[in-house]
Amino acid sequence: MDRLPSPPPDGHPDRFLKCHEVMDDAFSLIAAAAVEAGWEPEEVAAALVELADNHVLALLVNRDLERELATSRGS
Repeated sequence: MDRLPSPPPDGHPDRFLKCHEVMDDAFSLIAAAAVEAGWEPEEVAAALVELADNHVLALLVNRDLERELATSRGS
């Protein structure tokens, strides 16, 4: 896979849209590869949603843990 372009600066009005655009091709390739391997498109879509959800939950837990650790170190 080609390297993805860097994001626009924080606060850029289209930053989220740009993120979506640069990831779209890779996302489609993964989904197409899974369907080509024999998975049903609906299974693939549901799996991608669950993977994304789990990724967000992990990010939130890690962020909260980092905050707690920073707070306990500062005490």
